[in-house]
Amino acid sequence: MCVRIFFRFFCTLVLLAVAHSCHEEDPHKGRVPLAGVNGMYLYKDEVDLMFATYGNGTDSTGFVKDYVEKWLVETLFYSKAKENVASTAEIETMVDSYRKSLILNIYQDGLINQHLRDSIAETDVDLFYMSNAPLFELEEPMMKGLLFKVPEKSPKKHIVRTWCMRRNQEDLEQLEKYSINYGAQYEYFMEEWREMSEIAKLTPLTEYQLAERLSRKNVIEFNDGGFVYFVCADTIIGKGDRKPVEMVSGEIKELLTNSRKANFIKERKRVIYEEALEKGKVELFENNKPLAAH
Repeated sequence: MCVRIFFRFFCTLVLLAVAHSCHEEDPHKGRVPLAGVNGMYLYKDEVDLMFATYGNGTDSTGFVKDYVEKWLVETLFYSKAKENVASTAEIETMVDSYRKSLILNIYQDGLINQHLRDSIAETDVDLFYMSNAPLFELEEPMMKGLLFKVPEKSPKKHIVRTWCMRRNQEDLEQLEKYSINYGAQYEYFMEEWREMSEIAKLTPLTEYQLAERLSRKNVIEFNDGGFVYFVCADTIIGKGDRKPVEMVSGEIKELLTNSRKANFIKERKRVIYEEALEKGKVELFENNKPLAAH
Protein backbone atom coordinates (compact mmCIF):
# COMPACT_ATOMS: atom_id res chain seq x y z
CA MET A 1 0.00 0.00 0.00
CA CYS A 2 2.78 2.38 1.00
CA VAL A 3 4.76 1.42 -2.10
CA ARG A 4 1.76 2.22 -4.33
CA ILE A 5 1.26 5.65 -2.70
CA PHE A 6 4.96 6.42 -3.02
CA PHE A 7 4.90 5.39 -6.71
CA ARG A 8 1.96 7.71 -7.45
CA PHE A 9 3.66 10.57 -5.62
CA PHE A 10 6.88 9.96 -7.55
CA CYS A 11 5.04 9.98 -10.92
CA THR A 12 3.28 13.22 -10.02
CA LEU A 13 6.61 14.88 -9.21
CA VAL A 14 8.08 13.70 -12.51
CA LEU A 15 5.12 15.04 -14.51
CA LEU A 16 5.29 18.40 -12.75
CA ALA A 17 9.03 18.60 -13.35
CA VAL A 18 8.59 17.79 -17.05
CA ALA A 19 5.81 20.37 -17.42
CA HIS A 20 7.88 22.99 -15.65
CA SER A 21 10.89 22.16 -17.81
CA CYS A 22 8.84 22.46 -21.00
CA HIS A 23 7.46 25.80 -19.87
CA GLU A 24 10.94 27.13 -19.10
CA GLU A 25 12.21 25.96 -22.48
CA ASP A 26 9.49 27.89 -24.38
CA PRO A 27 11.12 31.26 -25.21
CA HIS A 28 7.86 32.54 -26.70
CA LYS A 29 5.77 32.00 -23.54
CA GLY A 30 2.88 30.43 -25.40
CA ARG A 31 2.82 32.92 -28.26
CA VAL A 32 3.00 31.67 -31.85
CA PRO A 33 6.00 33.01 -33.77
CA LEU A 34 5.71 33.65 -37.51
CA ALA A 35 9.22 34.94 -38.18
CA GLY A 36 12.43 35.65 -36.33
CA VAL A 37 15.78 37.30 -36.95
CA ASN A 38 18.69 38.22 -34.68
CA GLY A 39 16.76 37.18 -31.58
CA MET A 40 13.71 39.28 -32.44
CA TYR A 41 10.37 37.65 -33.27
CA LEU A 42 7.11 38.55 -34.97
CA TYR A 43 4.13 36.82 -33.40
CA LYS A 44 0.82 35.71 -34.86
CA ASP A 45 -1.23 37.81 -32.41
CA GLU A 46 0.60 40.95 -33.60
CA VAL A 47 -0.13 40.18 -37.24
CA ASP A 48 -3.75 39.30 -36.42
CA LEU A 49 -4.16 42.70 -34.80
CA MET A 50 -2.68 44.47 -37.83
CA PHE A 51 -4.97 42.52 -40.16
CA ALA A 52 -8.03 43.40 -38.08
CA THR A 53 -7.02 47.07 -38.23
CA TYR A 54 -5.77 47.48 -41.81
CA GLY A 55 -6.66 44.32 -43.70
CA ASN A 56 -10.36 44.88 -44.30
CA GLY A 57 -11.34 43.59 -47.73
CA THR A 58 -7.94 41.98 -48.45
CA ASP A 59 -6.86 38.37 -48.70
CA SER A 60 -5.64 37.26 -45.27
CA THR A 61 -2.98 34.89 -46.62
CA GLY A 62 -1.51 37.54 -48.89
CA PHE A 63 -1.67 40.17 -46.14
CA VAL A 64 0.21 37.94 -43.68
CA LYS A 65 2.85 37.02 -46.26
CA ASP A 66 3.46 40.66 -47.20
CA TYR A 67 3.50 41.84 -43.59
CA VAL A 68 5.97 39.16 -42.49
CA GLU A 69 8.26 40.02 -45.40
CA LYS A 70 8.10 43.76 -44.63
CA TRP A 71 8.78 43.07 -40.95
CA LEU A 72 11.85 40.98 -41.80
CA VAL A 73 13.19 43.61 -44.18
CA GLU A 74 12.71 46.43 -41.66
CA THR A 75 14.15 44.37 -38.77
CA LEU A 76 17.22 43.38 -40.76
CA PHE A 77 17.71 46.95 -41.92
CA TYR A 78 17.43 48.17 -38.32
CA SER A 79 19.97 45.58 -37.18
CA LYS A 80 22.38 46.71 -39.91
CA ALA A 81 21.85 50.33 -38.84
CA LYS A 82 22.65 49.47 -35.23
CA GLU A 83 25.88 47.80 -36.36
CA ASN A 84 26.98 50.89 -38.26
CA VAL A 85 25.66 53.72 -36.09
CA ALA A 86 27.14 53.84 -32.64
CA SER A 87 24.87 54.94 -29.82
CA THR A 88 25.90 58.50 -29.00
CA ALA A 89 24.93 60.99 -26.36
CA GLU A 90 23.00 62.90 -29.03
CA ILE A 91 20.94 59.82 -29.96
CA GLU A 92 20.25 59.03 -26.31
CA THR A 93 19.14 62.62 -25.77
CA MET A 94 16.76 62.38 -28.74
CA VAL A 95 15.38 59.07 -27.45
CA ASP A 96 14.84 60.54 -23.98
CA SER A 97 13.17 63.59 -25.50
CA TYR A 98 10.81 61.42 -27.56
CA ARG A 99 10.01 59.24 -24.53
CA LYS A 100 9.25 62.35 -22.47
CA SER A 101 6.98 63.78 -25.18
CA LEU A 102 5.17 60.46 -25.55
CA ILE A 103 4.56 60.14 -21.79
CA LEU A 104 3.39 63.76 -21.55
CA ASN A 105 0.99 63.37 -24.48
CA ILE A 106 -0.53 60.20 -23.06
CA TYR A 107 -0.90 61.81 -19.62
CA GLN A 108 -2.41 65.01 -21.05
CA ASP A 109 -4.87 63.07 -23.20
CA GLY A 110 -5.92 61.08 -20.14
CA LEU A 111 -6.48 64.23 -18.08
CA ILE A 112 -8.45 65.90 -20.86
CA ASN A 113 -10.65 62.86 -21.47
CA GLN A 114 -11.33 62.58 -17.75
CA HIS A 115 -12.07 66.22 -16.95
CA LEU A 116 -13.20 67.90 -20.19
CA ARG A 117 -16.18 65.86 -21.31
CA ASP A 118 -18.63 68.72 -21.89
CA SER A 119 -19.13 69.70 -25.52
CA ILE A 120 -18.89 73.28 -26.76
CA ALA A 121 -22.23 75.06 -26.34
CA GLU A 122 -23.86 76.72 -29.34
CA THR A 123 -23.99 79.98 -27.39
CA ASP A 124 -20.18 79.91 -27.13
CA VAL A 125 -19.96 79.32 -30.88
CA ASP A 126 -22.27 82.27 -31.59
CA LEU A 127 -20.34 84.55 -29.24
CA PHE A 128 -17.01 83.70 -30.85
CA TYR A 129 -18.53 84.13 -34.30
CA MET A 130 -19.90 87.60 -33.47
CA SER A 131 -16.68 88.71 -31.76
CA ASN A 132 -14.30 87.62 -34.50
CA ALA A 133 -15.98 88.67 -37.74
CA PRO A 134 -12.71 89.35 -39.67
CA LEU A 135 -11.71 85.69 -39.30
CA PHE A 136 -14.69 84.58 -41.37
CA GLU A 137 -14.64 86.92 -44.36
CA LEU A 138 -15.31 85.22 -47.70
CA GLU A 139 -12.56 85.27 -50.29
CA GLU A 140 -15.04 84.66 -53.11
CA PRO A 141 -18.84 84.69 -53.55
CA MET A 142 -20.90 81.69 -52.48
CA MET A 143 -24.46 80.70 -53.16
CA LYS A 144 -27.27 78.25 -52.50
CA GLY A 145 -29.62 77.25 -55.30
CA LEU A 146 -29.80 74.91 -58.26
CA LEU A 147 -28.59 74.53 -61.82
CA PHE A 148 -30.52 72.85 -64.62
CA LYS A 149 -29.02 72.08 -68.02
CA VAL A 150 -31.34 70.60 -70.63
CA PRO A 151 -30.96 69.93 -74.39
CA GLU A 152 -32.58 72.66 -76.52
CA LYS A 153 -34.87 70.16 -78.24
CA SER A 154 -36.35 68.92 -74.97
CA PRO A 155 -40.11 69.58 -74.65
CA LYS A 156 -41.92 71.83 -72.18
CA LYS A 157 -38.92 74.00 -71.30
CA HIS A 158 -41.28 76.79 -70.26
CA ILE A 159 -42.54 74.53 -67.47
CA VAL A 160 -38.93 73.97 -66.36
CA ARG A 161 -38.58 77.73 -66.09
CA THR A 162 -41.66 77.88 -63.86
CA TRP A 163 -40.42 75.06 -61.65
CA CYS A 164 -37.07 76.80 -61.22
CA MET A 165 -38.69 80.10 -60.31
CA ARG A 166 -41.11 78.66 -57.72
CA ARG A 167 -38.81 75.95 -56.28
CA ASN A 168 -41.34 74.45 -53.87
CA GLN A 169 -41.12 70.78 -52.92
CA GLU A 170 -43.45 69.60 -55.70
CA ASP A 171 -41.55 71.65 -58.29
CA LEU A 172 -38.22 70.22 -57.17
CA GLU A 173 -39.59 66.70 -57.51
CA GLN A 174 -40.80 67.52 -61.04
CA LEU A 175 -37.34 68.84 -61.94
CA GLU A 176 -35.76 65.61 -60.79
CA LYS A 177 -38.20 63.51 -62.84
CA TYR A 178 -37.68 65.74 -65.88
CA SER A 179 -33.89 65.38 -65.60
CA ILE A 180 -34.22 61.59 -65.64
CA ASN A 181 -36.67 61.49 -68.57
CA TYR A 182 -34.88 63.98 -70.83
CA GLY A 183 -31.20 63.59 -69.90
CA ALA A 184 -30.90 66.93 -68.16
CA GLN A 185 -28.11 67.80 -65.74
CA TYR A 186 -29.59 68.68 -62.34
CA GLU A 187 -27.38 70.19 -59.62
CA TYR A 188 -29.31 70.75 -56.40
CA PHE A 189 -27.56 72.78 -53.69
CA MET A 190 -30.39 74.58 -51.96
CA GLU A 191 -29.23 73.28 -48.58
CA GLU A 192 -25.48 73.70 -48.91
CA TRP A 193 -23.16 76.58 -49.76
CA ARG A 194 -21.21 76.26 -53.01
CA GLU A 195 -18.52 78.58 -54.35
CA MET A 196 -19.81 80.55 -57.29
CA SER A 197 -16.67 79.71 -59.25
CA GLU A 198 -17.56 76.02 -58.88
CA ILE A 199 -21.06 76.63 -60.31
CA ALA A 200 -19.66 78.79 -63.12
CA LYS A 201 -17.51 75.86 -64.28
CA LEU A 202 -20.72 73.96 -65.01
CA THR A 203 -21.79 76.70 -67.43
CA PRO A 204 -20.20 78.57 -70.37
CA LEU A 205 -20.12 81.72 -68.20
CA THR A 206 -17.20 83.09 -66.22
CA GLU A 207 -17.56 83.57 -62.50
CA TYR A 208 -17.81 87.34 -63.01
CA GLN A 209 -20.53 86.96 -65.68
CA LEU A 210 -22.54 84.57 -63.52
CA ALA A 211 -22.27 86.80 -60.45
CA GLU A 212 -23.19 89.92 -62.44
CA ARG A 213 -26.30 88.33 -63.96
CA LEU A 214 -27.46 86.83 -60.67
CA SER A 215 -27.05 90.20 -58.98
CA ARG A 216 -29.80 91.55 -61.26
CA LYS A 217 -32.07 88.50 -61.31
CA ASN A 218 -32.10 85.46 -59.07
CA VAL A 219 -33.16 83.11 -61.90
CA ILE A 220 -31.27 83.37 -65.17
CA GLU A 221 -31.73 81.44 -68.41
CA PHE A 222 -29.45 81.29 -71.44
CA ASN A 223 -28.66 79.07 -74.46
CA ASP A 224 -25.24 77.79 -75.47
CA GLY A 225 -23.95 74.85 -77.50
CA GLY A 226 -27.33 73.22 -78.00
CA PHE A 227 -28.31 73.41 -74.33
CA VAL A 228 -30.51 75.65 -72.23
CA TYR A 229 -29.17 76.60 -68.82
CA PHE A 230 -31.25 77.62 -65.82
CA VAL A 231 -29.34 78.92 -62.80
CA CYS A 232 -31.42 79.75 -59.74
CA ALA A 233 -29.87 81.56 -56.78
CA ASP A 234 -31.77 81.07 -53.56
CA THR A 235 -29.19 82.95 -51.44
CA ILE A 236 -25.94 84.72 -52.35
CA ILE A 237 -23.16 86.05 -50.15
CA GLY A 238 -20.49 88.18 -51.75
CA LYS A 239 -16.74 88.39 -51.44
CA GLY A 240 -15.77 90.09 -48.18
CA ASP A 241 -19.04 89.20 -46.50
CA ARG A 242 -19.00 87.02 -43.42
CA LYS A 243 -19.41 83.29 -43.87
CA PRO A 244 -22.67 81.93 -42.43
CA VAL A 245 -22.25 80.55 -38.92
CA GLU A 246 -23.39 77.06 -39.97
CA MET A 247 -20.50 76.94 -42.44
CA VAL A 248 -17.86 77.65 -39.80
CA SER A 249 -19.49 76.10 -36.72
CA GLY A 250 -17.24 73.03 -36.82
CA GLU A 251 -14.13 75.17 -37.24
CA ILE A 252 -15.12 77.37 -34.29
CA LYS A 253 -15.83 74.36 -32.07
CA GLU A 254 -12.38 72.97 -32.86
CA LEU A 255 -10.75 76.32 -32.02
CA LEU A 256 -12.64 76.60 -28.74
CA THR A 257 -11.93 72.98 -27.84
CA ASN A 258 -8.20 73.39 -28.44
CA SER A 259 -8.19 76.62 -26.43
CA ARG A 260 -10.04 74.94 -23.58
CA LYS A 261 -7.57 72.05 -23.60
CA ALA A 262 -4.56 74.39 -23.59
CA ASN A 263 -5.95 76.45 -20.70
CA PHE A 264 -6.80 73.31 -18.73
CA ILE A 265 -3.28 71.86 -19.10
CA LYS A 266 -1.73 75.25 -18.27
CA GLU A 267 -3.79 75.46 -15.07
CA ARG A 268 -2.99 71.86 -14.13
CA LYS A 269 0.75 72.53 -14.56
CA ARG A 270 0.47 75.61 -12.33
CA VAL A 271 -1.31 73.61 -9.60
CA ILE A 272 1.30 70.83 -9.70
CA TYR A 273 4.11 73.39 -9.47
CA GLU A 274 2.57 75.23 -6.52
CA GLU A 275 1.94 71.94 -4.69
CA ALA A 276 5.58 70.95 -5.22
CA LEU A 277 6.73 74.31 -3.84
CA GLU A 278 4.58 73.92 -0.75
CA LYS A 279 5.93 70.41 -0.10
CA GLY A 280 9.54 71.49 -0.55
CA LYS A 281 10.12 69.33 -3.61
CA VAL A 282 11.53 72.20 -5.69
CA GLU A 283 15.16 73.31 -5.42
CA LEU A 284 16.28 76.67 -6.79
CA PHE A 285 19.91 77.76 -7.10
CA GLU A 286 21.75 80.99 -7.72
CA ASN A 287 25.52 81.07 -8.23
CA ASN A 288 25.68 77.39 -7.26
CA LYS A 289 24.04 78.16 -3.95
CA PRO A 290 20.53 77.00 -2.97
CA LEU A 291 18.00 79.74 -2.54
CA ALA A 292 15.81 79.85 0.52
CA ALA A 293 12.43 78.21 0.00
CA HIS A 294 9.54 80.64 -0.58
